[in-house]
Amino acid sequence: MNTTALLSVAGGNLAFIGMALFYIRYLRGLINQHALQAEQKERELKRRVLELQVLRSLGERVGYSLDLHKTLEVITDSLSGLVDFATVSYMTAGSEGRIILKNRVEKPVSRQFLDQVKQQMMTAFSLMTDQKLETGLIDETVSGSSLDDSLRTTVGSFFNLPLSINNRVVALINVSSPQAGLYGDEETTILYTILDQVSAQASKLSQVIENEKRRLSAMVSSLADGILMVNSALSVAVANPALVRLVGAGKVAGQVSADDNSGISFYDVVAAVGSKANLQAAVQQAMVEQKPLQLPEFELNGWAVQVAVEPVKDKFGYLLGAAVVFHDVTAARQLERLREDFTAMMVHELRTPLTVISYSSQEMLDDASHLQPEEITKNISIIKDTSAQMLTLVNQLLDVARIESGKFEVIKQEGDLKQLIDNTVVFFRPLAEQKHLGLSAEVGENLTRASFDKVRLGQAINNLVSNALKYTDSGSITISAKLDSGMIKLTVADTGDGIKTEDLPKLFSKFEQLGKGKTGERSGTGLGLVVTKGIVEAHGGTITAASAGPGKGTTFTIDLPGPVSATNASGSLSLNNPLAA
Repeated sequence: MNTTALLSVAGGNLAFIGMALFYIRYLRGLINQHALQAEQKERELKRRVLELQVLRSLGERVGYSLDLHKTLEVITDSLSGLVDFATVSYMTAGSEGRIILKNRVEKPVSRQFLDQVKQQMMTAFSLMTDQKLETGLIDETVSGSSLDDSLRTTVGSFFNLPLSINNRVVALINVSSPQAGLYGDEETTILYTILDQVSAQASKLSQVIENEKRRLSAMVSSLADGILMVNSALSVAVANPALVRLVGAGKVAGQVSADDNSGISFYDVVAAVGSKANLQAAVQQAMVEQKPLQLPEFELNGWAVQVAVEPVKDKFGYLLGAAVVFHDVTAARQLERLREDFTAMMVHELRTPLTVISYSSQEMLDDASHLQPEEITKNISIIKDTSAQMLTLVNQLLDVARIESGKFEVIKQEGDLKQLIDNTVVFFRPLAEQKHLGLSAEVGENLTRASFDKVRLGQAINNLVSNALKYTDSGSITISAKLDSGMIKLTVADTGDGIKTEDLPKLFSKFEQLGKGKTGERSGTGLGLVVTKGIVEAHGGTITAASAGPGKGTTFTIDLPGPVSATNASGSLSLNNPLAA
């Protein structure tokens, strides 16, 4: 083989070798590229798994309580598998303007290192929250590995992670290491992604909780009972307006409004209760023993109250605080006293006539043969009058029962209202003459025909005139009726004892009898006005009372639907008592 042929073969071999080397390098590059991509995908998958683990841990350990401190503890505990660090810290606002700083040391560092971390966090948190932080207001705690000042370590790498809820920074997380250049985009991206998701979920939960708080606040504010809710540190969470009304003293009454309890503290309420009940001890005992307590009833600023203390726990049984309910039983106690007074009065009203009947009957039985006919007639008359008095009382009680049960009825028919009033004047004239009182009626001359229950409306007018005679010792009593704006206005006015302004609303209560006159000799149950009010309302009308005060007389006014026919309301017919003084 000649030289040319050898060179040709050698050149071909070299070309083949070159091509082989090229493909080898190319395949090696593809392999390396795929390996790099696989490694990146593995890191991405690992990062995603770690993110999900952190978020799952948050969901399991924090739940739906939106406990900021618990959330921060879970996040800082979960960072170990995500990034390398020597310390992880978080800073957030505490109570009464203080700042909470918690450091967890993973690798030994010096005190100087932690001081640098604190200064960096203070600067960042101050800028993010737009508030000036002072070292003296920071409550700092350190956990984990012990500090070693002999190391003289300083911060080489760090980054801050803000946690926001509803676009407001509420906390700052710091990760630091003495190693320089440790944190790149990959590490920070992982943590920022986690914090963004936590912030988004916390913001949504915050909105839900805020809406529920508004609804709860509206419900609590509308309650008649005083409600005080405190957390485990005895800080007030809820204080409704009823509590302010019941406690109603000093700082409490002056600084708390219906929608703001920022001016009240638990110790304000304790001070207001004072020695009447050991409220603080009861609340602490309820939280320690985690069972409800009932305090003995006591009087607080003129109110009768019963206090119940109930521990408050979440769905997992974790103690959140305590709820204190101030139940206002003042009305119930007043009603109880009124019922007792009413019962005593009714017993007296029934016992007196029964005693008279018993005495008169026994006298006739014992001495029937010795009694003169006129004496027997007298005793029978006494029994008759006394029985009538008792029957009237029983009928009034029955009427009141019908009125309260909604079964009281009137049978309205067209009648002569003027004639009804005239009959009343005639019936009571002898009693008025005995007391030397004037008794007159003034009725619009065209006001004659109206629709009413003759018996029941007559009963109502009789009750008013009877009361006027009972409580008037001098002067006169006037019954008047006229048309006023399409309504019949019927009044019974006297010049008698009068009524205090504050007592007027009590007139129509079956448990009230407003005094017994100047001499103390007035008697009665006060049921007549209750029945009168029921009769008037059954007619579709209203009744009111007015008085200028004690000794200035009283006027009762009944407003009834207009008459059947009336062409003119002017003019009046006066039926005066000729013996009136």
